[in-house]
Amino acid sequence: MIFQITYSSVAKPELTITDIEEIMAEAIENNSANDITGCLIFNQGYFLQILEGNKQNVMNLLDKIRLDDRHDHVIILSEGLTDSRTFKEWAMSYYHNPSNTNLNKEEQAIKETLIDLSNTSKKPNFPLKVFWYNVRNLLSERGYYKPPR
Repeated sequence: MIFQITYSSVAKPELTITDIEEIMAEAIENNSANDITGCLIFNQGYFLQILEGNKQNVMNLLDKIRLDDRHDHVIILSEGLTDSRTFKEWAMSYYHNPSNTNLNKEEQAIKETLIDLSNTSKKPNFPLKVFWYNVRNLLSERGYYKPPR
């Protein structure tokens, strides 16, 4: 069984694209070494992430994530077990567009793919339902739960 956990957090106001690139580089290296996969969404100052793998490895990573000073207000949205990985090819992937306007073709394609996936996930378990629901709402800016900054 694969453990999945979805959380949201609030980026520090001074967070830069360089910081996000560093987060991604660290995530790809560390997640690959610990057999963790997932997806990170960053939009309008909010992070939404799903992680999947061995429960102990994922929880150890989550402990490190909570200590990261580049964000705060880490809130667990869902967790549970599933038979297979959703992001089996992704040590980590992310989508970012701070204004969510004037998207280039690649950004628009990623956004549309994420929204499409959020609508078509086959028999998702609870963590996936929560993740895709929040992806769709964050990217469309409809009703996304935004913790206080």
